[in-house]
Amino acid sequence: MSSQDYDIESQNDEVESQNGDIESQDDDSESQDDNQDDDQDNDIECKYCGEKCIFDNWCKPCQINNLKQNFTNWTSGNEKVDELIQEIQMKINNYDDIIVEWIPHNQFNNIKEISKDDSITLYSALWPNNKNVTLKCIHNSQNITDEFLNEVKSYPIVNYENNKIYGISQDPDTKDYIIVLQSNYCEICGEIYTNIYVEWCKSCQINNLNQNFVNWSSENKKIDESIQSMQMNIKSCQDLIVEWVPYNQFDDIKEINKDDSSTLYSALWMNGPLEYEYDKKEYERIPNKKVALKCLHNSQENINEFLKEVKSYIIDINKDEIIYGISRNPNTSDYIIVLRDDYCESCGVIYSKIDCKWCKPCQINNLKQNFTNRTSENEKIDELIQEMQMKINKPRDIIVEWIQYDQFNDIKEINKNDSAIIFTAIWIDGPLEYSYEKEHYERTSNYHEVILKCLLSSRNITNEFLNEVKSYTITINKYENNILLIYGISQNPDTKDYIIVLQNSYCKSCGNVCVYNWCQSCQINNLKQNFTNWTSGNEKVDELIQEMQMKIKTSNDLIVEWILYNQFSDIKEISKNDSTILYSAIWKDGSLNYDYEKEYERTPNYEVTLKCLLGSHDVTNEFLNEV
Repeated sequence: MSSQDYDIESQNDEVESQNGDIESQDDDSESQDDNQDDDQDNDIECKYCGEKCIFDNWCKPCQINNLKQNFTNWTSGNEKVDELIQEIQMKINNYDDIIVEWIPHNQFNNIKEISKDDSITLYSALWPNNKNVTLKCIHNSQNITDEFLNEVKSYPIVNYENNKIYGISQDPDTKDYIIVLQSNYCEICGEIYTNIYVEWCKSCQINNLNQNFVNWSSENKKIDESIQSMQMNIKSCQDLIVEWVPYNQFDDIKEINKDDSSTLYSALWMNGPLEYEYDKKEYERIPNKKVALKCLHNSQENINEFLKEVKSYIIDINKDEIIYGISRNPNTSDYIIVLRDDYCESCGVIYSKIDCKWCKPCQINNLKQNFTNRTSENEKIDELIQEMQMKINKPRDIIVEWIQYDQFNDIKEINKNDSAIIFTAIWIDGPLEYSYEKEHYERTSNYHEVILKCLLSSRNITNEFLNEVKSYTITINKYENNILLIYGISQNPDTKDYIIVLQNSYCKSCGNVCVYNWCQSCQINNLKQNFTNWTSGNEKVDELIQEMQMKIKTSNDLIVEWILYNQFSDIKEISKNDSTILYSAIWKDGSLNYDYEKEYERTPNYEVTLKCLLGSHDVTNEFLNEV
């Protein structure tokens, strides 16, 4: 797995995922469902003590109590060390915080010295389950000092931080104390890794590159110095190592574009660039890598100008316009900048979306050339469609089209008023969609379900009609789902009324806009009709439940219900005070959840907490307000 494919977060190099730019509207955020689940997790009460769990049934008070009860089961043999470990254990705040321990020295295997000075020796070691750790042995630490205690306290226990502490140990021979740390020291130089997560050491890598200078040459001192300077400028394992690349390394060279100053080619680099392999923790070449070659005309005559352009490119693999190296055409003696394959082979311009090789200028040009192939036979409609097509900015944007009416099957009326009729229909060919794999547009959704909004008496185009068409969006964004996607325009051949073709987001029952096939007005109506099918036997409680049911706004909202007591099983008391008793229980039928398949379903055997309010048989405002 190469550094292009594997995104590692690090305090030292915060790296954006190379593929993270693909349509962030849908992919870069947690879903509403995930957020709801997190909220529900945060509200879970501990079945042992009744306190609220922080995450995934993890209860801080219970964990602290368990650690306290375990104090008698271990000892370092030194009161100060024991008190220090206990103090740090009491500081845990999250489920994934490190629980610092006293670790017997015989727990460590494969101990190897990394580095040594007058005050410490660093070792690498394996802790059970083959966990790599660093042992920091403090010389002459048999007598515990404040300096030692403060150093131990300086290391973090938070899981996402670097240089974490796991515990304290002691060398049985020298009696020196050992701080057990995350495996974060380079085994070659003994310095902390630049990137701990992937064990990448900047100083060692720069040293390796320095030693390799004698193994290559461009035969031009300025070129060599420029490449060496860029190599010495690497800051992270994500950075590319710029190289001198012999011209005979390139195969399948094809001209893409040419102007007075340069010629752009595509080519295959047979050996390929060096990239850091996170799994193997070393650099490897990626063979037969497709690259772009930018050949600067007469560049051998003005090396300084050439090198100025070289320096304008970037070595960070997650950025645009990446440079791999420098080469030279042996026939013309022109120097070549070896770049990542980020250039459109049709126009030579850098791709608008590099990750999926989508070129906006070419796509706009293709649409313009296609204007004559489809027409509504109405100049205003044609101009409107063309205007909306020219607005595409991303590969997932909808390409609005003129759609022949005979493309629709299974047309069914779902709503009607004085100005419009709403139909559902099946679009036989379906919309144009960009294939990231094939890197072109194709129709993949045959028999695509759509909404047809037929505007009555629209055969004469008005500004009102044009403005309504423009009010819909071509951008897919699930967080703005109150604005419908438009696919195109059509026309009823019998009435000559124009039709706006939209995403299927109208409720088939009432004709209102719905989200994820969930219609708020219909759901509220269903709940109202169901009021007569249940009762708590108390008018105030019934009114309260009904009021809360009427507040639902999204499919994620919970439907509050009157729940019969015989629905609960496995009831166990958790905690008790003067006003309440808390129980854990299993709700046999479980809560109602919307499954995005147009219906609610229950989640059976759902674990819940029952909060019994003592003396609440007379319903008070205090009770109602708490609910």
